[in-house]
Amino acid sequence: MTMINVFTSSWGQLERIGSNAGDEAIFAAQVKDLSAVPGIRVGVMSADPAKTEERFGAVPFDVSVGRLKAMRQGVRWADIVIVGGGELAQDRSSLLYTPFNLMPLRLAKTCGKPAFAWSVGIGQGEELARWTPGQLAKWLGSCRGVTVRDTPSHDLLMALGLDAEKVLLSSDSTFSLSDEFPGVGPREEILGVAIRNVSNRQGRLLPLEVRRRLGIHRDPDVTDLRKRWAALLDRHLETRGGVVHLFPFHTGSLSNSDDTECEAVMTMMRHHEQAELVSPDRIRKFMERIGKCRVFLTVPLHGAILSVVTGTVPVSVPYASKGFRFMEEAGLGRLAVSHSEDDWDVRVDELIGQAWSIRSPLRDEVLAVRSRLAEACRLNLRHFIDTTLGK
Repeated sequence: MTMINVFTSSWGQLERIGSNAGDEAIFAAQVKDLSAVPGIRVGVMSADPAKTEERFGAVPFDVSVGRLKAMRQGVRWADIVIVGGGELAQDRSSLLYTPFNLMPLRLAKTCGKPAFAWSVGIGQGEELARWTPGQLAKWLGSCRGVTVRDTPSHDLLMALGLDAEKVLLSSDSTFSLSDEFPGVGPREEILGVAIRNVSNRQGRLLPLEVRRRLGIHRDPDVTDLRKRWAALLDRHLETRGGVVHLFPFHTGSLSNSDDTECEAVMTMMRHHEQAELVSPDRIRKFMERIGKCRVFLTVPLHGAILSVVTGTVPVSVPYASKGFRFMEEAGLGRLAVSHSEDDWDVRVDELIGQAWSIRSPLRDEVLAVRSRLAEACRLNLRHFIDTTLGK
């Protein structure tokens, strides 16, 4: 059997000490899909090669030699290069974010390797620098095929002039994991919560990690926001009972660490003894814990996505358009509340109340959404095979 090496720009392991549950779920889903094709061997950048190889059976390219060097090694090794899934382009966390994400396509072009964009999202409006749309048109236009996870991303690429037959609307790649979770059955009296400090998203040139290393970043005071989160969770416990489980999706130094934020909010809660921090060490275990929650309240996008993947009702407080885009795509836009609203916490509490009842019609609605998005997710692998594999 002829082996085909496929290098993906997803992360097998983001940091040696730390994790990103959203990125890991995306990669796990990609490995699952690609493994269904005989002869494919998956390679990925990793900060913990041994863990990546042990957990996913993937060929790791060690980023300790430098991320760009590891990326170049992966592209040279590959027969096919994949970018995505996830948010491929946005310029709010760093002006280097989009150029770095597009770099595998540049390298693929240089090395004469075919490329494919897998279930990507594209920032909207002011989330993109003025030069980014042109770069997207150029480098996504060089791909054999593109799948996007939401309608606004698809529409933007169509407006940029990409070939309509090359670009397909699918769904987030993690929906290929939905068949591993039953979705139905009784839920425990658990409010799942994923909090994130997003004060670093200011459109600066350098990523947060680099700014901290250079000593040019000062953390803003987010005490008042943490107090509002603590009060919201206390109010829920006092009115509905049960327990609160906090899910840190991102831990480590690449961004503000969610476990730090969760712990800070817990210390401010009057009923902190009814709150527990959930370890993100193993992605499927992490998702199993999400699947036990009656409602999942989340700031990170993949908190909302993985709650639907596991059949749990999400209430979303997005920090970027990608969160609102997903909730609208899922037909659950009424369960998303902006942090910029003065009474966001009051509205969130009302939405939790609507979803908390074990007889809430929202449960059946989420299961129907899950089924629809899981079906759309199959287009990722199908389009990759049709446009890129063996061409």
